[in-house]
Amino acid sequence: MVLPMAVVLAAGAAVVLTAAAAAALTVWAVNQAAEAALRALGNVGQDLQNTAERQSQAEIAALRWPHIAAEVVEVNARIRLLAERASRTGVVVAVPAPLNLDGCTERQAVEWAARARVLLSAASDALVTARAATERERLAASLPAAVLALPDTAAALSQLQETLRNRRATPAPAPTRGPDVDAILRTLDEDVNENERLEALEAAARARAGSASPMFARQLQMRVVELNDRAARRRLAAQLIGVLEEPVVVRTPPPTPYTGTAARLRAVVAGDADLTPDLLNEGAGAVRWAESVVRANFVRETVSQCLADQGYTVDGTSDLRLTRTDWQGEHSAEVWIDENDVVHGRVVRDRDVDGDEAAMRDRDRCDGFNADLADLAHRLDAEVVIDHGHVPQRRSQTGPDTRVQQVRVRRAR
Repeated sequence: MVLPMAVVLAAGAAVVLTAAAAAALTVWAVNQAAEAALRALGNVGQDLQNTAERQSQAEIAALRWPHIAAEVVEVNARIRLLAERASRTGVVVAVPAPLNLDGCTERQAVEWAARARVLLSAASDALVTARAATERERLAASLPAAVLALPDTAAALSQLQETLRNRRATPAPAPTRGPDVDAILRTLDEDVNENERLEALEAAARARAGSASPMFARQLQMRVVELNDRAARRRLAAQLIGVLEEPVVVRTPPPTPYTGTAARLRAVVAGDADLTPDLLNEGAGAVRWAESVVRANFVRETVSQCLADQGYTVDGTSDLRLTRTDWQGEHSAEVWIDENDVVHGRVVRDRDVDGDEAAMRDRDRCDGFNADLADLAHRLDAEVVIDHGHVPQRRSQTGPDTRVQQVRVRRAR
């Protein structure tokens, strides 16, 4: 189930994100990326609903957060990949810390993303510079003797490395003759790892040495496309694993199909495996499951806050128990949210009191609670089930005699 746009809008309406809202937006952004990748494989037949009717300026403003979250998710994935590269090579570089959106404002998130991209580029350059000599040695060892025998090979290899280092700058003009090896090399993804850089440089060295034949340039072009696709799949795997590491998701045991998904995705991020179509399907399914966990947590937190604003004391993390000081311990209420995000609630009696006055208090408190549920539905634009004919019964009754308990028993079976 895709996170409903109503929930995305509710999360995005916050000026400062709570942990639940941050997780909801993060999972939504990653799910969009995963489903887009599945559509590219032909596994999803229709576009996801990722826009909403803009009925108010508040909704338009709320839609900014999902786009900001998507950018943060991408930058965090790139940070993870660079940290993995640095760890593997043993080179210490100043990799920026990933951003947790919890407690962030829009401006803070946007400024962080811009700053992090600059720091990422600087850290990547530092890593490449530190390994330049080792990379040239490995490159020379991988090239055929005929290429190494050329008089300008050493300078050419250094020039190819320099081309990669400066590929974010404005590309140089195309040469008047022969294949533009530098222009092709500049299209290499910044997130390729050291082995992939070596593959690209080796293909470029062969293309430059065999400049009389366009075959080598075509081989270089195909190799760069292949390496870029591999880096993109690894970046997507980093986004998927980030969702599965959300605290609320980690605390929830995954269903059987996804018990090993996180470990398999980590292997992709480390460069030890590829994100195959089967693993992509598995990862996207795991993210959809995680999305249901995050969605329920966000809705539950939002409902709890609204009820607290209405004067209730809220206890519980799954089903909620509500009390009010003016109920004087005679009544409390139960609220729960089903798998479709529908809110249910009933007043229950905690202390037996007989007589007409007790019956009047039953009715009065049920009516007041139902009115609060209706207000909750309006404030959250949520579906709420209200039983206007409900008569409170004792919470301590062991059998499923109240309608609240009946529904909860059915859900547990």
